[in-house]
Amino acid sequence: MPQLPRVPRVDGRQLRWESHNAERRELVLNAAVELIEQQPPGAEIHVQQIAEQAGLVRTVVYRLFNGRAELNRAVQRHVVAQIREVLGAHLRLEGSAESIIGSIVGAYVEWVAAHPSLHEMSERELGDGEPGELERAIDDLGTELATLVQTGATLLGSPLDDEHLAVLDLLVVGLIGQVRGSVKQWIRMPDRTVSAAELTATLSRWVWFQIDGEARELGVVIDPTVPVEQLTGTTSAP
Repeated sequence: MPQLPRVPRVDGRQLRWESHNAERRELVLNAAVELIEQQPPGAEIHVQQIAEQAGLVRTVVYRLFNGRAELNRAVQRHVVAQIREVLGAHLRLEGSAESIIGSIVGAYVEWVAAHPSLHEMSERELGDGEPGELERAIDDLGTELATLVQTGATLLGSPLDDEHLAVLDLLVVGLIGQVRGSVKQWIRMPDRTVSAAELTATLSRWVWFQIDGEARELGVVIDPTVPVEQLTGTTSAP
C-alpha cells in the first residue's frame, strides 16, 4: 500500500501571532490615517506620533513595518483602498450616460473635498523608486472603466474591434488624467470660487464631450439623458 504524503503540522501559536500582528498593523494604519486627517495637507507626521495614536511603542511599529519607507507605502495603500472602495460603488452600467459619468466623477470630487490631507498622501511620491499606490490603482481603474464602456457599446449594438479598443484605452487614460489633474489643482486653491458641485458638473461635461465625440466617429449618436437600457436599437446615426 503506497504511503500517504505527510501533512505538515499547523503551528497554532504561529497562526495566532500572525493574526495578532495583522491586527496591530491595521491599528497602526488607522492611527496614521487619523493623524493625517487632523493635519493640513503635506504636514510631516512622525512614527512616534503614530505609535502613540495607536497605543503602541515606537519599537513595535518598526517591528511591524520594515522601516519608514514600508510604513509610508502601507499607509498610502490604505488610503488608496478607500478611494477604490468609494469609486467601486459607482462603477455600474445603470441609468443614463450623464448620470453614470456624474456619479463616478462626483464620488471622487466629494471624497477629495472631504479628505484633502488624505488626497495629498495618495498623490505623494514616496521616494523609493517605485510607482505610487495611486498610480497602480489607476491602472486597475482604467481597465474597469474601459470594460464598462466596452460593455455599454456592445449593449448598444456597436461592439468595438481591436483598433477601437486600443483607442478606448488611450481615451480612458486621458479622461482619468484630466479629472485627476483638475481635481488636484482645484483642491490646492486657497480661495476656491468653484464649488465641488460645479466642478463635478464641469468635469462630467468634459468627459461626456470626449466620449460622445468618439462615439460619433463610429456613427453612433447617444442621448446622454436616456437610461442605457432604453437606448438599444436607437443609437445608430442616420
